[in-house]
Amino acid sequence: MTGDLSTGVELLDSAMGGGVPPGSLVALTAPPRAQSEPLLYAMAAENPTRYLSTLRTSDEVTDAITATLPSTAGVSIDVRAVSGDDILASPEQYLGGLDSHSLVIIDPTTELEQGDRERYRSFLDTCKRALRMTDSVGLLHCHENTPSVLRRDMTLARADQVWDVCAEVIDENLRTRMAITKVRGGSPFGLVDLNFSDGGVTADARR
Repeated sequence: MTGDLSTGVELLDSAMGGGVPPGSLVALTAPPRAQSEPLLYAMAAENPTRYLSTLRTSDEVTDAITATLPSTAGVSIDVRAVSGDDILASPEQYLGGLDSHSLVIIDPTTELEQGDRERYRSFLDTCKRALRMTDSVGLLHCHENTPSVLRRDMTLARADQVWDVCAEVIDENLRTRMAITKVRGGSPFGLVDLNFSDGGVTADARR
């Protein structure tokens, strides 16, 4: 299989010509207070997924996925609770053996980015190599904090795509918006309004 991997959001897939190209590393940046996790679940629902959670327990993640998706029938998501330090110590253990044309999520990346610079560089090298070898996609959930997270510059520089999510209050209404600000080999896209419901995530082009 060589086709793009669906994001689970029709408008985003259409804007990217079908989805995320295999072998890509995607950085999804968002404040911790923003509604960004459903984007992870939407893409996981469309692709065989290895979900590495560095903050929440595997049960917490599984329950959140079940509560967010309209149905988990046919969904293949392998959720593992791990520490960022363990991933840095042995990236091959956690990134090896990926299914062909699959998705690997690391949620969030903060603990990895705060580690040793050379170990983090080695992790990124291993991740990119594993994605290329299996025609897979990596999705890094990057929380935005103040001050800026250490090594975030490396994450964004190595990412093939950057998805920026923000939450704004406009006319007393909360809006969650997203822009694809970096597409290596393609064109940036956005802003779009994200909508969340029992049916998952949808997007509307900003008027």
